[in-house]
Amino acid sequence: MTAENVTIPSTEQLIDVIGNSSVGIAITDGSGAVVLHNKALSVLMGGETAHLGERILSGGAGEDLAQLLERLKKDGRLEHAAVTYRSADGKDRAARVNAVLTGEGAGTRIHWVSRPELGERLPVSSTSTEDAALSDATAWIRAVDECAHPSLAPAKDNEAVMREFYQVAPVAIHLIGVNGNVMHANPADVALVDYTATPTEYVGGHIRKIYEDQGLLDDFLSRWDEDSPIINFRANFVTKDGEPRPVLIFSTAQAEGGSVSNTRCFVFNDPEPGRARDTISAFGWPA
Repeated sequence: MTAENVTIPSTEQLIDVIGNSSVGIAITDGSGAVVLHNKALSVLMGGETAHLGERILSGGAGEDLAQLLERLKKDGRLEHAAVTYRSADGKDRAARVNAVLTGEGAGTRIHWVSRPELGERLPVSSTSTEDAALSDATAWIRAVDECAHPSLAPAKDNEAVMREFYQVAPVAIHLIGVNGNVMHANPADVALVDYTATPTEYVGGHIRKIYEDQGLLDDFLSRWDEDSPIINFRANFVTKDGEPRPVLIFSTAQAEGGSVSNTRCFVFNDPEPGRARDTISAFGWPA
């Protein structure tokens, strides 16, 4: 088995990781017409859509999808772009978008990952005075969990597109097994912690290797029986050379029959690396 192959999830895993992730995901053609999108993006958009141009505004007033597409044509990718999703009934939701453009001409595709702008996080920070049950992070993940899969949800018939998304995604993705080992990590995730040249030193090993705060990780792992989400959480990873890497984590677990099989971790370079790292409170995920 090659180093490349050990990082690729199965089709079923891709359907779950993309479809049930805690961040919005869409794959479109070059004009923004949607090929597939997940539940979280439905929540951001206030419903389904066949074209992101109907719902997405970028930056300040008056800007729209056209500005994002121009930037993508020029630079090939976007990171932490400020956007507003406008639902069919006119309600707005602020988000940050990462995107990458692939292909040319009629074969152009854009892979979009959107995270909501949230004020709180889960698990509850020990410095927080907010009621976890009333936090916007709690409201976000509950809305995603309760949302129906859209008609353009990922499925086996778009396996090739899902695999391309995983390989080129503009955000780090890894799946952690019940033993704490990294089952799969996409190229962006391997690069985030500087293991691109030696991926098997990271993939297949325990996730403990890349967490600066070992107590924080122990707390995360101890919550697995509760299927406790990690939403909008600031932590430091550690690169291969031992340097801290400030990150923002959105993670949930795939659980069936009360048993967790793996996580769905989406990890962003923290756009505010100077902010204090989050710590854990005993209150955790509200029942």
